[in-house]
Amino acid sequence: MSKKAKKRGKSTFGQARSKNDFQRRQGQKPPGKVVIIVCEGKKTEPNYFEALRHKFRLSTLNVRLVTGKGAPINVVDCGIDEKRKVEEQTDEIWCVLDTEALDKNSSLLPAIEKAKKANLNLAISNPSFEYWYFIHFECSNRPFANGQEMKRKIKSYIPDYNERMNVFPVLDSLTPEAIKNADKLRERSQESWNVFPNPSTGVDKLVQEIIEMGRTKRY
Repeated sequence: MSKKAKKRGKSTFGQARSKNDFQRRQGQKPPGKVVIIVCEGKKTEPNYFEALRHKFRLSTLNVRLVTGKGAPINVVDCGIDEKRKVEEQTDEIWCVLDTEALDKNSSLLPAIEKAKKANLNLAISNPSFEYWYFIHFECSNRPFANGQEMKRKIKSYIPDYNERMNVFPVLDSLTPEAIKNADKLRERSQESWNVFPNPSTGVDKLVQEIIEMGRTKRY
């Protein structure tokens, strides 16, 4: 093998990882698959995905979080910028969004349309990210008025819950059940799941992707 390695971009997919890969410096393109997750908030979603990444010992170069982007259109614009930086077709950009209330969230529908045109992956929860937490405990498609009601419901299972709390230790063992519940609810929905009915979530698909990366060492 040549001593001089070819310069690589910031993200790749699909190659086996060698021991030398662990010695790569921050900012270098890692071997194998890269998932970039762009979030609206700075705490709730990032805390969860950071804990999931850590559990499966995935490098921050392989599962990277971009946080605090605010409005949905800003999240998608950031996702498009990140996509321009990657070289491999198999690298994935995920935009994690809440609907809260479709009729009041003016940038959501334009953001969704823009993301689809750019072939970005969407993990959208209606009314809020906490619905993903909720289906760890219940398989229910009862609508919620808004994100605040969703948060109050979560407190019936996690009494001390707040948006800054790392809930992953509570949810971890229940993740397989949550994935099953998401599948059941998706099948049960009379509306197309792609129009994000209340309640619904696409977070399970992103979670399964990260779990699969960790289990098969596809990074």
